[in-house]
Amino acid sequence: MENLDSEEKSRVPALTRGIQILNELQKHRTCTVSQLIKYTNLPRSSVYVLVEELIRLSLIRQNQDGSLQLWMKLISLGKSASDFLNIRDLVVPKLDELLMHTDSLAAHYGVLEDDHAFYAIKMTSPNAVMRILSREGMEVSLVHAGLGKCLLAFQEDKVIERIIKKLDYTPLTPTSIKTPEALLEELHKIRVKGWAFDNSEAESEIRCVAVPIFASDGAQLLGAISLVGTITKFSLTVIDDIVDQVKDCAHKIEALLR
Repeated sequence: MENLDSEEKSRVPALTRGIQILNELQKHRTCTVSQLIKYTNLPRSSVYVLVEELIRLSLIRQNQDGSLQLWMKLISLGKSASDFLNIRDLVVPKLDELLMHTDSLAAHYGVLEDDHAFYAIKMTSPNAVMRILSREGMEVSLVHAGLGKCLLAFQEDKVIERIIKKLDYTPLTPTSIKTPEALLEELHKIRVKGWAFDNSEAESEIRCVAVPIFASDGAQLLGAISLVGTITKFSLTVIDDIVDQVKDCAHKIEALLR
């Protein structure tokens, strides 16, 4: 359920409520109107009016079974925004190069925004032997994903303290982090090492290495990149070499940003 504190401060509450609906559809892919009312905790009448207007604007679509989903206008807007992000033009070639030189499944570039992490770029290896669930625009776990942990680790302490209190620590695999204390310990290790590791914490057959991307001043965190592979290809005997390759990719991206 979305926090309504932002709506109370909003100068345009209807817009804030509309965004809540879009956020829930992004999270759940499809929802009925009843589910949206439950997830957003908004008044039933408001949800019906907003849904009707969002459909009219082609921002969402109602399927034959009555469920709702994000629709074409959002894809168009998202592509326009993406086209203007110069960093995409810098990151994509380097991630492609990384994929070509590693036996991996996919590479990502992610960002942290409003206490949430998201996949901004996803590139799948042409040699991938299995699909992974990530997609551009999808929220990244700050507890179970290497990319999310990396983005969180390099935030200010006060930001970390605020965020970890509201995260979901439900374990997804036997190696998942299960408590805020364990996550804090892990974030400290990431800061010291300069990279993050997802040891099959979200998906049992997957491992991931993530490295931060800093601005030219070396202080401002812009995002992070991650490389994902199977546990057999990302075995502990070769993980140091994989880390070096991901770090090298990150340094090349940072050099282009100077």
